[in-house]
Amino acid sequence: MHADIPGIARVMRRVTLPPQPVFDVSTASEFDHLLRMLPGRVQVLVESRIREVEEIRMQAFGPVEVLYQHAHVIYPIELTLDDMKVLDSVGQWRADGRLGLEGTLHRFGRLDTMGHTSLVTVRVAKAFVGLAEPLREWLSVAQDGLVIMGLPGSGKTALLRDCIRILGERLAGRLFVNDSSNEILGDGFQPHPITDWVSRVPIGDPTLQFEKLNQTVKNFQPRWMVVDEVSSPGDARAIAYARSRGARAVMTWHAGSLRSAYQEQDERTLWPLIQRNEEGITGPPVASLGILVRGRGEYVIFEDLEACFHEVAHDRLPPGVQVSVAQGSRWGHREQALTG
Repeated sequence: MHADIPGIARVMRRVTLPPQPVFDVSTASEFDHLLRMLPGRVQVLVESRIREVEEIRMQAFGPVEVLYQHAHVIYPIELTLDDMKVLDSVGQWRADGRLGLEGTLHRFGRLDTMGHTSLVTVRVAKAFVGLAEPLREWLSVAQDGLVIMGLPGSGKTALLRDCIRILGERLAGRLFVNDSSNEILGDGFQPHPITDWVSRVPIGDPTLQFEKLNQTVKNFQPRWMVVDEVSSPGDARAIAYARSRGARAVMTWHAGSLRSAYQEQDERTLWPLIQRNEEGITGPPVASLGILVRGRGEYVIFEDLEACFHEVAHDRLPPGVQVSVAQGSRWGHREQALTG
Protein backbone atom coordinates (compact mmCIF):
# COMPACT_ATOMS: atom_id res chain seq x y z
CA MET A 1 0.00 0.00 0.00
CA HIS A 2 1.32 3.45 -0.88
CA ALA A 3 0.77 6.83 0.71
CA ASP A 4 -2.47 8.64 -0.04
CA ILE A 5 -2.62 11.73 -2.22
CA PRO A 6 -4.52 14.08 0.11
CA GLY A 7 -7.96 14.99 -1.19
CA ILE A 8 -7.47 12.98 -4.40
CA ALA A 9 -6.86 9.25 -4.07
CA ARG A 10 -5.90 6.25 -1.99
CA VAL A 11 -2.92 5.02 -3.98
CA MET A 12 -3.19 1.29 -4.64
CA ARG A 13 -0.24 1.11 -7.03
CA ARG A 14 2.48 3.47 -8.14
CA VAL A 15 3.98 3.42 -11.64
CA THR A 16 7.20 5.42 -12.02
CA LEU A 17 8.59 5.75 -15.53
CA PRO A 18 11.81 7.23 -16.93
CA PRO A 19 11.58 10.13 -19.41
CA GLN A 20 9.44 9.12 -22.39
CA PRO A 21 9.96 10.31 -25.99
CA VAL A 22 7.46 13.04 -26.84
CA PHE A 23 7.57 14.82 -30.20
CA ASP A 24 6.00 18.04 -31.35
CA VAL A 25 4.85 17.13 -34.86
CA SER A 26 3.57 20.63 -35.62
CA THR A 27 5.04 21.95 -38.85
CA ALA A 28 6.96 25.17 -39.36
CA SER A 29 4.15 26.48 -41.59
CA GLU A 30 1.71 26.42 -38.65
CA PHE A 31 3.92 28.80 -36.69
CA ASP A 32 4.66 30.95 -39.75
CA HIS A 33 0.89 31.33 -40.24
CA LEU A 34 0.49 32.45 -36.63
CA LEU A 35 3.38 34.91 -36.77
CA ARG A 36 1.89 36.62 -39.84
CA MET A 37 -1.27 37.33 -37.84
CA LEU A 38 0.54 39.18 -35.02
CA PRO A 39 1.39 42.89 -34.87
CA GLY A 40 4.88 43.47 -36.25
CA ARG A 41 6.36 44.54 -32.93
CA VAL A 42 5.07 41.35 -31.30
CA GLN A 43 6.40 39.17 -34.13
CA VAL A 44 9.90 40.47 -33.47
CA LEU A 45 9.66 39.53 -29.80
CA VAL A 46 8.63 35.90 -30.22
CA GLU A 47 9.59 34.63 -33.67
CA SER A 48 13.00 33.23 -32.67
CA ARG A 49 11.46 31.18 -29.80
CA ILE A 50 7.95 30.59 -31.14
CA ARG A 51 8.05 26.83 -30.48
CA GLU A 52 8.66 27.54 -26.79
CA VAL A 53 5.72 29.95 -26.50
CA GLU A 54 2.57 28.72 -24.78
CA GLU A 55 0.56 31.94 -24.58
CA ILE A 56 0.79 35.55 -25.76
CA ARG A 57 -1.24 38.32 -24.13
CA MET A 58 -1.59 41.68 -25.90
CA GLN A 59 -3.42 44.68 -24.44
CA ALA A 60 -3.98 48.15 -25.87
CA PHE A 61 -1.73 50.66 -24.07
CA GLY A 62 -0.29 47.83 -22.00
CA PRO A 63 2.76 45.54 -22.11
CA VAL A 64 3.07 42.27 -24.00
CA GLU A 65 3.11 39.19 -21.76
CA VAL A 66 4.51 35.92 -23.07
CA LEU A 67 4.31 32.60 -21.26
CA TYR A 68 7.14 30.36 -22.37
CA GLN A 69 7.58 26.73 -21.34
CA HIS A 70 9.96 27.74 -18.58
CA ALA A 71 9.40 31.47 -18.05
CA HIS A 72 6.81 34.23 -17.89
CA VAL A 73 8.17 37.36 -19.57
CA ILE A 74 6.66 40.86 -19.56
CA TYR A 75 8.00 43.00 -22.39
CA PRO A 76 7.82 46.74 -21.53
CA ILE A 77 6.45 47.96 -24.84
CA GLU A 78 3.10 49.72 -25.16
CA LEU A 79 0.82 48.51 -27.92
CA THR A 80 -1.13 51.22 -29.74
CA LEU A 81 -4.60 51.03 -31.28
CA ASP A 82 -2.90 50.65 -34.66
CA ASP A 83 -1.05 47.59 -33.34
CA MET A 84 -4.31 46.12 -32.07
CA LYS A 85 -6.13 46.81 -35.36
CA VAL A 86 -3.86 44.22 -37.00
CA LEU A 87 -5.66 41.62 -34.91
CA ASP A 88 -9.05 42.60 -36.36
CA SER A 89 -7.98 41.04 -39.66
CA VAL A 90 -7.06 37.65 -38.20
CA GLY A 91 -10.45 36.25 -39.19
CA GLN A 92 -14.13 36.24 -38.32
CA TRP A 93 -14.46 36.48 -34.55
CA ARG A 94 -17.26 34.36 -33.12
CA ALA A 95 -19.84 35.59 -30.64
CA ASP A 96 -17.86 34.04 -27.78
CA GLY A 97 -14.80 36.12 -28.71
CA ARG A 98 -12.80 33.20 -30.09
CA LEU A 99 -11.35 32.12 -33.40
CA GLY A 100 -8.77 29.67 -34.65
CA LEU A 101 -6.43 29.52 -37.61
CA GLU A 102 -7.37 26.96 -40.23
CA GLY A 103 -5.04 23.98 -40.45
CA THR A 104 -3.45 24.79 -37.08
CA LEU A 105 -4.28 24.25 -33.40
CA HIS A 106 -3.69 27.87 -32.34
CA ARG A 107 -6.54 29.79 -30.72
CA PHE A 108 -7.25 33.50 -30.28
CA GLY A 109 -9.47 35.00 -27.58
CA ARG A 110 -10.62 38.64 -27.78
CA LEU A 111 -12.27 41.44 -25.82
CA ASP A 112 -13.31 44.73 -27.37
CA THR A 113 -13.90 48.15 -25.82
CA MET A 114 -16.25 50.55 -27.61
CA GLY A 115 -15.89 48.56 -30.80
CA HIS A 116 -12.07 48.40 -30.73
CA THR A 117 -9.98 45.33 -29.97
CA SER A 118 -8.53 45.98 -26.54
CA LEU A 119 -7.27 42.61 -25.29
CA VAL A 120 -6.20 39.46 -27.14
CA THR A 121 -4.78 36.23 -25.77
CA VAL A 122 -3.22 33.68 -28.13
CA ARG A 123 -2.91 30.05 -27.07
CA VAL A 124 0.01 28.69 -29.07
CA ALA A 125 -0.84 25.01 -29.40
CA LYS A 126 1.39 22.13 -30.40
CA ALA A 127 0.59 18.64 -31.63
CA PHE A 128 2.42 16.31 -29.26
CA VAL A 129 2.80 12.63 -30.06
CA GLY A 130 3.78 10.34 -27.21
CA LEU A 131 2.18 12.16 -24.29
CA ALA A 132 -0.37 9.39 -23.75
CA GLU A 133 1.98 6.45 -24.31
CA PRO A 134 2.52 5.95 -20.55
CA LEU A 135 -1.27 5.45 -20.34
CA ARG A 136 -1.55 2.97 -23.22
CA GLU A 137 -1.96 0.09 -20.75
CA TRP A 138 -5.39 1.50 -19.86
CA LEU A 139 -6.38 3.13 -23.15
CA SER A 140 -5.80 -0.03 -25.20
CA VAL A 141 -8.39 -1.97 -23.21
CA ALA A 142 -10.88 0.83 -22.48
CA GLN A 143 -14.32 -0.35 -23.55
CA ASP A 144 -16.82 1.72 -21.60
CA GLY A 145 -15.88 5.40 -21.87
CA LEU A 146 -13.21 7.71 -20.53
CA VAL A 147 -13.16 10.92 -18.49
CA ILE A 148 -10.05 13.14 -18.50
CA MET A 149 -10.09 15.58 -15.59
CA GLY A 150 -7.85 18.42 -14.49
CA LEU A 151 -7.72 22.05 -13.53
CA PRO A 152 -7.51 24.72 -16.28
CA GLY A 153 -4.02 24.79 -17.78
CA SER A 154 -3.12 21.30 -16.54
CA GLY A 155 -2.68 19.92 -20.06
CA LYS A 156 -5.99 18.08 -20.53
CA THR A 157 -6.47 19.03 -24.17
CA ALA A 158 -2.90 18.16 -25.19
CA LEU A 159 -3.28 14.77 -23.50
CA LEU A 160 -6.73 14.30 -25.04
CA ARG A 161 -5.32 14.70 -28.56
CA ASP A 162 -2.80 11.91 -28.00
CA CYS A 163 -5.42 9.70 -26.32
CA ILE A 164 -7.49 10.15 -29.49
CA ARG A 165 -4.51 8.94 -31.53
CA ILE A 166 -4.24 5.74 -29.48
CA LEU A 167 -8.00 5.10 -29.41
CA GLY A 168 -8.13 5.81 -33.15
CA GLU A 169 -5.76 2.91 -33.81
CA ARG A 170 -8.64 0.51 -33.18
CA LEU A 171 -11.67 2.74 -33.79
CA ALA A 172 -10.56 4.82 -36.81
CA GLY A 173 -13.51 6.64 -38.41
CA ARG A 174 -15.98 5.26 -35.88
CA LEU A 175 -14.43 7.65 -33.34
CA PHE A 176 -16.14 11.04 -33.76
CA VAL A 177 -14.44 14.12 -32.31
CA ASN A 178 -17.03 16.75 -31.42
CA ASP A 179 -14.85 19.85 -31.22
CA SER A 180 -16.80 22.38 -29.13
CA SER A 181 -14.33 25.25 -29.56
CA ASN A 182 -12.36 23.75 -32.47
CA GLU A 183 -9.23 23.53 -30.33
CA ILE A 184 -8.77 19.75 -30.37
CA LEU A 185 -8.22 19.30 -34.11
CA GLY A 186 -8.22 22.89 -35.33
CA ASP A 187 -10.59 25.50 -36.72
CA GLY A 188 -11.99 25.98 -40.19
CA PHE A 189 -12.83 23.47 -42.92
CA GLN A 190 -9.33 22.02 -43.19
CA PRO A 191 -8.43 19.90 -40.15
CA HIS A 192 -5.02 19.69 -38.57
CA PRO A 193 -2.93 16.77 -39.95
CA ILE A 194 -3.03 15.10 -36.52
CA THR A 195 -6.70 14.29 -37.24
CA ASP A 196 -5.58 11.13 -39.07
CA TRP A 197 -8.47 8.66 -39.66
CA VAL A 198 -10.87 9.78 -36.94
CA SER A 199 -14.07 11.62 -37.89
CA ARG A 200 -14.08 15.34 -37.10
CA VAL A 201 -17.22 17.28 -36.18
CA PRO A 202 -16.23 20.97 -36.04
CA ILE A 203 -18.60 22.96 -33.83
CA GLY A 204 -16.76 26.15 -32.94
CA ASP A 205 -19.43 27.49 -30.62
CA PRO A 206 -20.15 25.67 -27.33
CA THR A 207 -23.79 26.85 -27.47
CA LEU A 208 -24.27 24.64 -30.55
CA GLN A 209 -22.74 21.54 -28.95
CA PHE A 210 -26.01 19.95 -27.80
CA GLU A 211 -27.50 20.10 -31.30
CA LYS A 212 -24.33 18.79 -32.97
CA LEU A 213 -23.95 15.94 -30.51
CA ASN A 214 -27.49 14.76 -31.20
CA GLN A 215 -26.99 15.06 -34.97
CA THR A 216 -23.83 12.96 -34.74
CA VAL A 217 -25.58 10.20 -32.79
CA LYS A 218 -28.70 10.10 -34.99
CA ASN A 219 -27.00 10.33 -38.38
CA PHE A 220 -23.66 8.50 -38.04
CA GLN A 221 -23.99 5.84 -35.33
CA PRO A 222 -20.57 6.46 -33.76
CA ARG A 223 -18.99 3.78 -31.58
CA TRP A 224 -17.17 6.41 -29.53
CA MET A 225 -17.56 10.18 -29.27
CA VAL A 226 -15.14 12.79 -27.96
CA VAL A 227 -16.65 15.77 -26.12
CA ASP A 228 -14.19 18.39 -24.90
CA GLU A 229 -15.15 20.62 -21.98
CA VAL A 230 -18.48 19.24 -20.86
CA SER A 231 -19.93 22.48 -19.54
CA SER A 232 -23.72 22.43 -19.54
CA PRO A 233 -26.64 20.21 -18.54
CA GLY A 234 -27.45 20.00 -22.26
CA ASP A 235 -24.05 18.44 -22.94
CA ALA A 236 -24.73 15.87 -20.21
CA ARG A 237 -28.15 15.01 -21.66
CA ALA A 238 -26.67 14.53 -25.12
CA ILE A 239 -23.91 12.28 -23.78
CA ALA A 240 -26.41 10.20 -21.81
CA TYR A 241 -28.57 9.91 -24.96
CA ALA A 242 -25.53 8.81 -27.00
CA ARG A 243 -24.79 6.12 -24.45
CA SER A 244 -28.35 4.82 -24.72
CA ARG A 245 -27.69 4.44 -28.46
CA GLY A 246 -24.48 2.47 -27.89
CA ALA A 247 -21.92 5.26 -28.22
CA ARG A 248 -19.23 5.49 -25.56
CA ALA A 249 -17.83 8.91 -24.71
CA VAL A 250 -14.41 10.43 -24.11
CA MET A 251 -14.98 13.59 -22.06
CA THR A 252 -12.93 16.30 -20.41
CA TRP A 253 -14.08 17.91 -17.17
CA HIS A 254 -12.72 20.91 -15.32
CA ALA A 255 -12.16 19.24 -11.94
CA GLY A 256 -9.14 18.83 -9.71
CA SER A 257 -10.47 15.66 -8.08
CA LEU A 258 -13.36 13.22 -8.17
CA ARG A 259 -14.64 14.86 -5.01
CA SER A 260 -14.88 18.30 -6.65
CA ALA A 261 -16.65 16.74 -9.66
CA TYR A 262 -19.09 14.98 -7.34
CA GLN A 263 -19.75 18.13 -5.31
CA GLU A 264 -20.26 20.41 -8.36
CA GLN A 265 -23.62 22.03 -7.70
CA ASP A 266 -23.86 25.39 -9.48
CA GLU A 267 -25.18 24.04 -12.78
CA ARG A 268 -25.32 20.36 -11.83
CA THR A 269 -23.70 19.71 -15.18
CA LEU A 270 -21.94 16.53 -14.11
CA TRP A 271 -24.70 15.08 -11.92
CA PRO A 272 -26.39 12.96 -14.60
CA LEU A 273 -22.98 11.83 -15.88
CA ILE A 274 -22.08 10.34 -12.51
CA GLN A 275 -25.68 9.26 -11.83
CA ARG A 276 -26.01 11.42 -8.75
CA ASN A 277 -29.08 12.80 -6.98
CA GLU A 278 -29.59 14.39 -3.58
CA GLU A 279 -29.27 10.99 -1.88
CA GLY A 280 -25.98 10.01 -3.55
CA ILE A 281 -25.19 7.50 -6.28
CA THR A 282 -28.06 5.87 -8.17
CA GLY A 283 -26.28 3.96 -10.92
CA PRO A 284 -23.09 3.61 -12.95
CA PRO A 285 -21.47 6.73 -14.41
CA VAL A 286 -21.33 7.14 -18.18
CA ALA A 287 -17.65 6.14 -18.26
CA SER A 288 -15.70 3.46 -16.42
CA LEU A 289 -12.17 4.86 -16.70
CA GLY A 290 -10.94 8.17 -15.30
CA ILE A 291 -7.62 9.97 -15.78
CA LEU A 292 -6.79 12.92 -13.54
CA VAL A 293 -4.09 15.20 -14.98
CA ARG A 294 -2.18 16.78 -12.09
CA GLY A 295 0.55 18.32 -14.23
CA ARG A 296 3.09 17.41 -16.87
CA GLY A 297 3.78 13.69 -16.50
CA GLU A 298 1.69 13.34 -13.31
CA TYR A 299 -1.54 11.33 -13.52
CA VAL A 300 -3.92 9.40 -11.31
CA ILE A 301 -5.83 6.57 -12.99
CA PHE A 302 -9.25 5.59 -11.64
CA GLU A 303 -9.83 2.12 -13.07
CA ASP A 304 -13.44 1.75 -11.88
CA LEU A 305 -15.28 5.07 -11.74
CA GLU A 306 -18.45 3.52 -10.41
CA ALA A 307 -16.64 2.15 -7.36
CA CYS A 308 -14.65 5.36 -7.01
CA PHE A 309 -17.72 7.59 -6.92
CA HIS A 310 -19.30 5.31 -4.34
CA GLU A 311 -16.26 5.89 -2.16
CA VAL A 312 -16.51 9.64 -2.68
CA ALA A 313 -20.22 9.57 -1.83
CA HIS A 314 -19.31 7.98 1.49
CA ASP A 315 -16.62 10.61 2.17
CA ARG A 316 -13.72 8.26 1.50
CA LEU A 317 -10.76 8.63 -0.84
CA PRO A 318 -11.24 6.68 -4.09
CA PRO A 319 -8.65 4.03 -5.05
CA GLY A 320 -6.29 5.07 -7.82
CA VAL A 321 -3.05 4.24 -9.63
CA GLN A 322 -0.43 6.99 -9.50
CA VAL A 323 1.57 7.35 -12.72
CA SER A 324 4.68 9.57 -12.69
CA VAL A 325 6.77 10.18 -15.80
CA ALA A 326 10.17 11.76 -15.18
CA GLN A 327 10.76 14.97 -17.12
CA GLY A 328 14.35 14.63 -18.24
CA SER A 329 14.58 17.35 -20.87
CA ARG A 330 12.59 19.56 -23.19
CA TRP A 331 10.42 17.77 -25.67
CA GLY A 332 11.84 17.77 -29.15
CA HIS A 333 10.00 18.30 -32.39
CA ARG A 334 10.16 15.76 -35.13
CA GLU A 335 11.41 18.04 -37.90
CA GLN A 336 14.61 18.65 -35.92
CA ALA A 337 14.87 15.04 -34.83
CA LEU A 338 14.71 13.79 -38.41
CA THR A 339 17.07 16.30 -39.99
CA GLY A 340 19.44 17.19 -37.15
